[in-house]
Amino acid sequence: MNNKELSIIIPVYNGQDYIVRCVDSIMRQRDATQHEIIIVDDGSTDDTPKILDAAANVYKNIRVIHQKNAGVSVARNNGITASHGKYVTFVDADDMVGLNIDAFDKYFISPSNISNIGNMKITTAHNVLPLMTNLHFDNGYFVNMLRATHDTNADVVLGGKITVNRDEIYMRRHVYENDFVYDSAPNSKDILLRQADRRENANFALYSREMLNKYNLHFMANMKLDEDMLFCMLAVLYAERVATVKDVTYFYNRHENTLSNIVDYDKRMEKQKVADIQRFSYLLNELGRMPKYSKTFTCWVKEYSKKGTKYTYESGEFPPMNCHYFCNEPECTGCFVADGMREQFTKNIKKYLGATK
Repeated sequence: MNNKELSIIIPVYNGQDYIVRCVDSIMRQRDATQHEIIIVDDGSTDDTPKILDAAANVYKNIRVIHQKNAGVSVARNNGITASHGKYVTFVDADDMVGLNIDAFDKYFISPSNISNIGNMKITTAHNVLPLMTNLHFDNGYFVNMLRATHDTNADVVLGGKITVNRDEIYMRRHVYENDFVYDSAPNSKDILLRQADRRENANFALYSREMLNKYNLHFMANMKLDEDMLFCMLAVLYAERVATVKDVTYFYNRHENTLSNIVDYDKRMEKQKVADIQRFSYLLNELGRMPKYSKTFTCWVKEYSKKGTKYTYESGEFPPMNCHYFCNEPECTGCFVADGMREQFTKNIKKYLGATK
C-alpha cells in the first residue's frame, strides 16, 4: 500500500474549530501515513490556513492547497486534479471517520423509523443525547474500504455513516447489512440510485480515478445544494461494479451552519427547488442516453414528476401534471410526454448548469 493508492480530499472554509479533530480521526486510521491527504483551503479568513500549514509540517503526506473562495465544489474538483491516487475519497472538515458502529446501538434501541433499500438499512432515532464526548473509534476505516476494491475491482465502494443533527436532536444510521457487489444490470442500478439519493452526500465512499476520468465526473460548480448527491448518483450509474462494506462508519456532523440546513424556511425551499431541478434534470438526461436503463428512466421520471408538485409550474422548470402519475407502462419509449420531458431536462441543464453532454 502506498500514497498512490488512495487520495483523501478535504475541502475546508473557516474550519478552525473542527479541522484538527477531522485530521486526527484520519491519522488515527491504520496505514494513514501511506495515504495522500489533500486539504483544500477555500479562502478561509480565520486561523484555518495556519492550522493546515502546521499539520502539513507534522505529516509529510498532507498537502495543503490555498485558493480564493470559490465554493466547495471547486475545492473538491481542485483536490481531484491535484491528487494521484488510484482511488479518491472525500471527507468534510467538520466530520470524522472510523466510528465504532456497535457503540451506537444503545441510541437505536427504540428507533422512530426504519427502512431498507436493497442491503442498506436506514434507522432514525430522536431525542438522543449530545455525542461529542466518549466517541468510540476503530482504526480500519480506509483499510476495509480498500480491501473491498482489491477483492471486487469495484469502481465505487460505499460505506456507512452516522448522522447527528444537533438542532433537531436526532440521529440517523445508514449502514450496509452485508458486503455485496452490484453489477451493471438495470435492477442493480435502480437500487443503487435510490441508495445514493438517500445517502445525502458523496462522502463515505471510494471512487476509482479511471472511472472519474472516463466520464469526466466532477462536482457541478453552479450547484449550491445537493451537488454531492448528484456526484454520487452519477458515479453509481456509470460504475461497472459497486461494492458495499458493512464494517466502516463515517461521522456526519449536520449543524446549523451548513448550507443544507438553512434555518429560514422560504430560503431553504427556494434553494431546494433549484437543487431538485438541477439534480433530476442532469440525472434523467444521462439515463435518457442509456437505452439499457429505459425502465430505470421511467421510474425516475415518475419521481421527478412527484417532486415537481412541491413547486409552481409558471416558470416551466417542471413539466405540468401528467400521465406519469398514473401510467403503468413498463417503458417510456414512444411516449410523447416522456419525449417532452427529455426536451425539458436539456433546457434545465443549459439554464442551471450551463453544460450538456
